Formats: sequence, structure tokens, C-alpha cells
Amino acid sequence: MAFSIVNASSIAPGRGPHPATSAFDKRITEHLGVSAFGVYQVELPAGERTVPHDHLDDGAEDVYAVVRGSGWVVVDDEPTPIGVGDFVSVSKEATRYVIAGDEGCDLIAICA
Repeated sequence: MAFSIVNASSIAPGRGPHPATSAFDKRITEHLGVSAFGVYQVELPAGERTVPHDHLDDGAEDVYAVVRGSGWVVVDDEPTPIGVGDFVSVSKEATRYVIAGDEGCDLIAICA
């Protein structure tokens, strides 16, 4: 396979096999056939949040790219505002989650 294309609108959100996945995650990775890293589109409605977690068990680092809306990334209990165009990296030992603002928050999460 030279390339693969998938539209996120064709993927139903839901929890995956990793305990940190939320009910709002669209697991893009499997649909693209990627195995070296994880890619998720997370579509958080207003006021909702992802699952607090760290990556001490698997050593992964997370990068989040906000593509719609705004909210807060909470790292080790410290909330920081995020909005469209922001990229956030989080080290494996830090506990993190995202809370959507009033208009919701969509982000792309890459885990490697």
C-alpha cells in the first residue's frame, strides 16, 4: 500500500483498547493502517473532558493539536488555556487531560 486516506466523519467515536481513550475519540490509526504511532481525532462537546492519564506504562509522549474550539489542557493539576492553532506536548510521566470550553474542543492527538 502506497498511501491511505480516511475521513474522520466516517469513523464512530468510542473507547479503544488503551485505558486512556475517551468516549469522544475517533481512532484514526487503525483506519489508516499505521502501526508506528497512534493518531486520534478527539471531539469534545462543551464542558466534557478526556480521561486523566500518564504514559509511564508504555513510555509514550502525547502531542495535541487544537483544530476547533478551545478549552484547557490540565497537566499535573495545572490548567492552561488552549485554542485553535495550539500544539501541546506532554512528557510520559505527567498526568494530563483536556477540558473543552463553551464551544467544545476538537483536537488531533498523536501518541508515540
